[in-house]
Amino acid sequence: MKLTVSQASGVPFYRQVEDQIADQIRAGHLPPGTALPSVRQLAADVLVSVITIKKAYENLEAAGLVVSHQGRGTFVADTAVKASRAALVREINDELTATVRRAQALGVDASTLRAAFERALEDK
Repeated sequence: MKLTVSQASGVPFYRQVEDQIADQIRAGHLPPGTALPSVRQLAADVLVSVITIKKAYENLEAAGLVVSHQGRGTFVADTAVKASRAALVREINDELTATVRRAQALGVDASTLRAAFERALEDK
């Protein structure tokens, strides 16, 4: 598993690690049951602290994407695909809501927004 972090992004390292692992799970590159590197190993690979990786793993576990087994390690959860899909739908909903609010604040009417949305769907 190849992960990179960048201080220039302004996003906390734990969140960069968390997002990259979640994206790999969503894309199917890390199927259910796949063992993730140990906290210490991944921290050494990514050149961040153990605390950073621990926090990323804890957040992934809270999201239902991974499970930790004491003494055995951390694994992609059997329910990861379902949890991942639900999280993705929430993220998309949040992004669309923010876009609509911004457009409304700038005076863009509903019919223009609908047309833009339809164009975006067609351009997929």
